[in-house]
Formats: sequence, C-alpha cells, structure tokens
Amino acid sequence: MSDNIDVKKIMQEIREEIKSSGADKIPLSFADKPAHGAAGGTGDKLEEAVKYISYNYEVQPYQLLTGNPVKVFIKKCIRKVAGFFFLPIVGQQNTLNQNYLYVAEAVVDQRNEIDSMKKKIAELESRLDAKENK
Repeated sequence: MSDNIDVKKIMQEIREEIKSSGADKIPLSFADKPAHGAAGGTGDKLEEAVKYISYNYEVQPYQLLTGNPVKVFIKKCIRKVAGFFFLPIVGQQNTLNQNYLYVAEAVVDQRNEIDSMKKKIAELESRLDAKENK
C-alpha cells in the first residue's frame, strides 16, 4: 500500500458518484420530506399506505434481548416487573391500529367506487350529448 492517500480525491469521487446516482435528492431526515403524508395525493399512495398498515398494524410488546447474559437477565426482570404497565397500552394501541386499518380500507373502497361512478357518469353524458346532437 502507498503511504500517500489523497483523501480529497477520494471524497471528490464519492461526491461525483452520489450526484450521478441521484442519491443527493433522497431526504436524509423526516424534516427534509415533503409536508404531505403517505396518503396525501394520488390513489396509489393511499393504497400503499393501506398495504403498509395491513402488514404493520400490530405492535409487538417484546423484542428479542441479546448481548451480555447478565444484562439480558436484568432486562428480563425489568420487563416482568413493568409488564403490568405497558402490556395494556400495547393492547390498546393494537386495537386502535386495527381500527385505523378498517377505516383506511373503507376509504379505499369508497374511492374506487367513486372513480367507477365518475367513469359511468362521463360515459352517460357522452351518450346523452351524442343523442342530443342527432
């Protein structure tokens, strides 16, 4: 290996690669994201949001504890002692999330029905215009 490493050259190459790949346009934090939410705007985003909610609405109260066996034991003891407090909250949150999912699915169904009715109305109006022009 050479003793001379040109850090400036390496950083310049990295910056050029980031710009060429378009990665500089990706938001790095929540503050950089646009103001509208996941369901704001097009119907595709709404359906994506509903799909995300359907897979992730259930909050798991426990996570796998790894690491030092002594620390794991202490964490398990704390978990047992505090379980009476957080388990009901997790249950309520899961119920709330499930109800949000039901509402979101109903909104998607209604939106799809409205879109199909708009198409039918447009078709009927064009047929009516065609008959009036005869």
